[in-house]
Amino acid sequence: MEVIYALLSSIMFAATFLLVKIGRESASHLSVLWITLTINVVVLGLSTLFIDIPKSLTLVDLKFFIVSGIFAPLLGRLFQFVGMSRLGANTTTALTLTHPLVTVLIGLVFLGESGSVVQMLGAFLIITGSLLIAIFSGSNGNLRISSGYQIYLIYPLLASLTYGISIALRKVGIDQLNSPVLASAVTVSASWIILSLYILVARCKISCSSREFTYFVYAGILSSIGPIFLYLSLTVGNLLLIAPLAATTPLFVLVGTWLYSKNNEKFGYQIIVGTVGIFIGVTLLTLFKN
Repeated sequence: MEVIYALLSSIMFAATFLLVKIGRESASHLSVLWITLTINVVVLGLSTLFIDIPKSLTLVDLKFFIVSGIFAPLLGRLFQFVGMSRLGANTTTALTLTHPLVTVLIGLVFLGESGSVVQMLGAFLIITGSLLIAIFSGSNGNLRISSGYQIYLIYPLLASLTYGISIALRKVGIDQLNSPVLASAVTVSASWIILSLYILVARCKISCSSREFTYFVYAGILSSIGPIFLYLSLTVGNLLLIAPLAATTPLFVLVGTWLYSKNNEKFGYQIIVGTVGIFIGVTLLTLFKN
């Protein structure tokens, strides 16, 4: 079941980013992030009304979920949205989804998890596939990245780092408090509170058109479901299996962008080969799990 949960989570997140990509016209990245996070808080907050919450629960018990929320969705989603507007959805998502390597490293070094040679090969394929996408992404998918274009790669790479740290923290937290819905609600609420405080202090303007708002609401709903599936997978699987499965998202994004916005996306053969490489790596990690 952990594989199914992880894949469902991946699909939800892919659909989220596609909706933002297709729906965004002039809204700022901050507006997109705050609106989608607000929807997350509402949807997941209402969901907690239907679960049993321990009466003795304190903020200390939720510390790992709170800290993970700072890294993602707050920072991770912000970096990813910025990257999408500069590089396109399929390129940004594929690079961002190298975060399993960050998570696996944390699991091996700090959490005492172990991996086989085949799993390491799978991780290598994920890295190689992502590098292909990064190196050969251009204005039409067949050109090398110019020096002015390369600087934007920092956004999906930072997203990868923050997502990777966040997932590791979620695994530690869910092992101590097995409540996927509550964990998801706390994670997004932490992100929303910090972002809202920043907006108030910096006096940032949050605005979007009615068309954009519709897309962002749908994106917020789907990105509320994604974390629940992710937490469900983490309750029954280890980081070395679950984290790389999240890297299947580029495949769903690739299909989605081809169907809805292929004229604005980069589909050179290098990107396709790179994405397939990521998928093969994930498959190896899945089939040869401990």
